Amino acid sequence: MKQLPISLGALALACASTSYAQSSEVLTGLPGLACEAVLCLSSSLQPGECAASLDHYFDIRKYAKGMLDWEATVDARRFFLGMCPVSAEPGMSARMDAISRGAGKCDPDYLNAAYGKDIYRYRVVGSNYLGIPAIRDLSLIKTVTLTKLPTYCLVYNDHEWTYDLSTKYVGDPNRGGYWVSATDYDQAQSKWDAEHTGSWANNWHYSFEDPRRNIDDTAGTGNNH
Repeated sequence: MKQLPISLGALALACASTSYAQSSEVLTGLPGLACEAVLCLSSSLQPGECAASLDHYFDIRKYAKGMLDWEATVDARRFFLGMCPVSAEPGMSARMDAISRGAGKCDPDYLNAAYGKDIYRYRVVGSNYLGIPAIRDLSLIKTVTLTKLPTYCLVYNDHEWTYDLSTKYVGDPNRGGYWVSATDYDQAQSKWDAEHTGSWANNWHYSFEDPRRNIDDTAGTGNNH
C-alpha cells in the first residue's frame, strides 16, 4: 500500500498554512477547497471533511446542446484545482491533470455502470422430441465487458502520489465479471470462483443474445422440412 508522499503532505499544510496563503489566516475560499479536493481525490480515505470540496468539484459540469461536454468539464475542473497555491510545485501540475481526467470515472461503481451489459444466464435440460434444447431458469444478469482500465485511469489510479485507489477486475466478462477496489479483490475473486466452478456451475450457460431466439429459429427451420 502506497503512502502519501511528502509533496502531498506539504499540500495538506497548504490548506491550513500562512506560508501559501500569504496572510495570517487559514487558507479559505476556492483556493482552500481546491487544495482539499486534490488531497481527497488522491485517496480512497475520504472523511467527512472532504464533503465540501468534493461536492464543489463534481458540481463543475459544462454542457453543449443540452449534453455534458466532458472535455470542457475536464478543463473547468482542472482550472478549479489549479487555484490551489501549490499547483506550481514540482509534479503538482501533472497530478492535477490526472485527477481532472480520472476522478469519478475510474472507481468500481462508475466502471460497472458505464460498461455493464445484460447477459442471459440459463440451463439446458434435455431436449424435446424435435431435438431442440429445453431452456430452464433463464434470467438476465449484469456483466462488465471492459476488463482493462482506460489509459486515463491508469495514470490516475497508479500514480505514485495515489493512495489506495486501484481497482481490479473480477471474473470473466462472458460470465458476470465486474470491477472492485483492489483491497476487496482477493475476497471477491474467491467468491466468484466458488460460484463459477464445480458441477453445479458447469450447468449454466451464458449468452448476450436471447437463447430462445435461436431455438425459435431452429424450430421454424425444422417445421419447414
